[in-house]
Amino acid sequence: MLYRKSLLSIVAVASLTSSCRLFRPVNPNPSTDVRPSTEVRPADSVATVEAVEPSALTTDPRRLNDANIAAIVLASNNTDMSYARLVPSRAERTDVKEFARRMLTDHASINGLITELTTQLDMTPEDNVVSLDLRDESAAKRDKMRELSGYAFDSTYIENEVSYHRKFLYSIDNVLEPRVRNDQLKSLLTNIRPAIAAHLAHAEQVRANVLTRK
Repeated sequence: MLYRKSLLSIVAVASLTSSCRLFRPVNPNPSTDVRPSTEVRPADSVATVEAVEPSALTTDPRRLNDANIAAIVLASNNTDMSYARLVPSRAERTDVKEFARRMLTDHASINGLITELTTQLDMTPEDNVVSLDLRDESAAKRDKMRELSGYAFDSTYIENEVSYHRKFLYSIDNVLEPRVRNDQLKSLLTNIRPAIAAHLAHAEQVRANVLTRK
């Protein structure tokens, strides 16, 4: 199945490039960068996001430091996992449930990589206006989705997933990567981008099926 593979197969190479006791950092050499797995279509891995709805993820703070950026990535992944945890008790469609399971696995894996890297760098992620706003934003959306079930939940959840992943890609391209200074953190952002693009493609496919009730 197109989307069956875990993010672990996409980013695992990032953990094999050094002998550090806690984290093997991503190799910044372009010739050895992690490549997306076969589940990421070429168009997805290089996709650009030209316009998204305003959100904490799409703001453009000028004074972000690397510790702030790490906190934003962690908060972004935690946000999507919080949505996915609502699915088992409210969704009716198998494809929606499978998508949510993938989000829990993949975003937890990304957070694991971020945590290992910040440990290796002796960097403590620092909350900031973006990471804190993400939490408030996700809490409001979860409150809305908790009131839904069946088709109403499925359609609302997957529409939100499309919007969320568009914003996450926009954030990586226009907010995070342009401001990150540490080479290993920059490489990690570069390496996870194809996975986020694949999530967006998957969400768009599921949304199309939900809306046509296939």
